[in-house]
Amino acid sequence: MTAAIVLLSILLFCAMILNLAAKPRFTRGLIGACTLISALGGLVLYGIGYYCLPISPTQQIFRTVLSVCRMFAGINEYSVISAAPIFEHDIWQTAFWLVHLMAFYATASATISTLGAAALKRLKFWLQRYGSSVIIYGISEDTVAFGRSLIASGVHNVIYVGNKPDATCEGAINAAGALVRSDISALNPDRKFLKSLGSEKGSPDLTLYALDTNANQNLAYAAALLGALEACSVDTTRVRLVMRSSDDSVESGLTRSKERYGYGDVKNFTDTSLSARLLMQSMPPCDKMTFRDDCTAQGDFDAIIVGFGKTGQSVLRYLTRNAQFAGSHYCVSVFSPNYENEIGHFCSSYPGMMEQYDIRFQNVDARSRAFYSYIRDRLASLRYVVVCTGNQRRDNEISSEISAYLKQISCDAAVCQCSSKSVAWCVHPGTPFQYRSVYEAAVLGSDACDRMAMMLNYSYVNDKQITPQQAWADCDYFSRESSRASADFIRAFLRIAGTTEQTLDAQSWPEKSPAQLENLGITEHLRWCAFHYSMGFESMPEDVLHARGKQYRAQMEANGRATIRITKDLPHRMHACLCTWEELDTLSTIEEQYTGKYTDYKDMDVRNVLALPHVLQAVKELDL
Repeated sequence: MTAAIVLLSILLFCAMILNLAAKPRFTRGLIGACTLISALGGLVLYGIGYYCLPISPTQQIFRTVLSVCRMFAGINEYSVISAAPIFEHDIWQTAFWLVHLMAFYATASATISTLGAAALKRLKFWLQRYGSSVIIYGISEDTVAFGRSLIASGVHNVIYVGNKPDATCEGAINAAGALVRSDISALNPDRKFLKSLGSEKGSPDLTLYALDTNANQNLAYAAALLGALEACSVDTTRVRLVMRSSDDSVESGLTRSKERYGYGDVKNFTDTSLSARLLMQSMPPCDKMTFRDDCTAQGDFDAIIVGFGKTGQSVLRYLTRNAQFAGSHYCVSVFSPNYENEIGHFCSSYPGMMEQYDIRFQNVDARSRAFYSYIRDRLASLRYVVVCTGNQRRDNEISSEISAYLKQISCDAAVCQCSSKSVAWCVHPGTPFQYRSVYEAAVLGSDACDRMAMMLNYSYVNDKQITPQQAWADCDYFSRESSRASADFIRAFLRIAGTTEQTLDAQSWPEKSPAQLENLGITEHLRWCAFHYSMGFESMPEDVLHARGKQYRAQMEANGRATIRITKDLPHRMHACLCTWEELDTLSTIEEQYTGKYTDYKDMDVRNVLALPHVLQAVKELDL
């Protein structure tokens, strides 16, 4: 019996200590509850105890209050009040000692947290070895906010790696229940660091968010951590990298493939591309369009972008991907007084966009009379306005003025703001703006969109013996981005067809009229082309197409197989399918001449649309 009591006492004490290493939000709540319950319980028990003593009522009151205060210092007055009839019962004796324990815990927790901070930190390090781990490389106000969002969403074991932060950031990190690692082993990841995470062997569940403001350092740290994982022969199937970079269209070289060791999943982004994509998801361009029964658009799509720095350029790329509809003319006017000094890199990197789309640059300030004259001239077709000057105060001022004016002239275009950190939008002019931050767990830390993209990619895979996750892991970076762009457009297809994900009838979806299927196919082709143009592709010249066809035939005759794709030249960013819908028939015929296989590119676009119900159902089953 004695051993049992000692053991239970040890377990209770350890539980109290371990609780201090738990998430602060839970700990704070428990301490608050203990304080309240012990105070109320002490007042009741001591009040009854002193009431039974032969002393004056004034002494009873003061001694009750003082005894309750002494409880929080670990002092009890049981010997004084034990003669009270209430304490003849074990249950009240147990209650007495329980409220004292809770009072002492509330006091001791603060003391231990202060005086034993180093020991608690070591304890937290030890606890981090169990379960999934999240490493956030780079410490700033943005990454601290992101980490807190992750923890609030239920993510455990968050570790910040970086130079020692200032007191404000460090306090916020500690308050959230995360850890800061500024030691050499963490800054230059090695076996010791992996061992401290419990990730030096097996197949760990580990995510690295490389979010330093210096993109080169992010790449260097991600490569160093990967090197440490490889040195320990760690299976990286469930090791994920989310990295802020300087160019999201460039392959990082860190993705796992059949030929190389790498991260099981890599999401490469720039701040501006992520916020532009978030804007398209939050305020989809298709929501400002109406569509006919034959799945063609009613009216053209005109948009305005105010400002053409890095953010404005990303908005143009993502808006182009998401605003292509059969039967509609797409036009964007960019207003920037300094545009001639801003467009050099963009025009050189995305020549196909500049050639294929009606993109106009206006050397005009968005607060000028000329700007508002342009709005009046495009009133009937204006659908979308994005303000992204790079100055938050100026963005707020301009977007508010535009919203008020559009309401005044009865224009229902969406008015939006976009910065590297957040987006804002009002669906109808004059209504309050809605806001979302990029540094939210639901945005930067979510794989919801990638699950849709993964199943889209899987629908193209011929080998169904492998899982969607395996197919995604083997997928190259460009194909992943293509699948992500396709996933973002699913909402548009549903709206065009007059349905939603909840009301979609999978059986009637393929039974659409030939005109509806063709127009959906045209929209898919326009979307596909826009994605490729926004990734720097250009149309393949006919002489290059024929040369590649002959090369394909020569490889088949020599080896019985060919490694070349006739219509696609990824290294040189050329694709023969970047043509009009009508020209696809001719392209199909040319490819057939060289391959001897039946080819119908129009049918491929239509089949991609027809596969949507199956993809949506597969995603639902994946989430179960």
